[in-house]
Amino acid sequence: MNFLKLENCDLYYQDAGSGDPVVLVHGMGSDHTAWGGLVPLLQTNYRALAVDLRGHGYSCKTPGPYSLDLFATDLLKLLESLDIEKAHFLGHSLGGAVLLELALQHPEKMYSLTLISSFAQVDPPLEIILNKLLKILKEQGYEAFFDACLPLTYTPEFLEENQETFSLIKATTRQMVSLASLTDTLQACLQIDLKDSLNEIKVPALVIAGSEDTFTPSHHGIFIKNNLKQGKMATMEGVGHNLLVEQPGKTYSLLQDFLKEFGFKTD
Repeated sequence: MNFLKLENCDLYYQDAGSGDPVVLVHGMGSDHTAWGGLVPLLQTNYRALAVDLRGHGYSCKTPGPYSLDLFATDLLKLLESLDIEKAHFLGHSLGGAVLLELALQHPEKMYSLTLISSFAQVDPPLEIILNKLLKILKEQGYEAFFDACLPLTYTPEFLEENQETFSLIKATTRQMVSLASLTDTLQACLQIDLKDSLNEIKVPALVIAGSEDTFTPSHHGIFIKNNLKQGKMATMEGVGHNLLVEQPGKTYSLLQDFLKEFGFKTD
């Protein structure tokens, strides 16, 4: 297992394949396994680095508060420790917001930026959802929180087809989760507001949204795309918030097309 040892935190990352590095950053309450369908595709042409953010997965569960700046600083230290001067970045949901923060602070580290089901601000509907999840977590515990997240992140058809898998995931993650870290992450999400800074980001960016996403509907992606200097947008039909899990092959295809368009090496 690969860990970056920081001053007060061990940060876990999965390292697979070779070639230009692609850094993968998961969303709130998730971990590196969210990229399980995409890593085997990426590693044929790239070095895929899937990180567990602080407070998630195998990484340290340090006391909060957490913030985009803290998560982005951890990623920067990981790049430095691996002598990675520049990389492609993929972020899902909260992970996309973390990468927007990193792009604002260190654009020189980025070849490209792909944002999946991401958001740059917490509008009233998203604020209601996050506060509801926070209340469930505090009052009913992790299992109720997990169950509440499922219909927000997957289509009903995908949930029906994968009931046993999700039961196994819940049983596994409840052994690893820190309620305090998850609470701190939700509170960090509620503070996100990058709407006035997006036009400062000049990195080539692809924004991907799922047509059935009820957590961060496509208007979040449209807003990001419209305010980036080099933003492109793709909508995947029939998938929800965790579209990278529902359709990893299609996600990879969109990424490859995007990188080819901007002249990046894709094989």
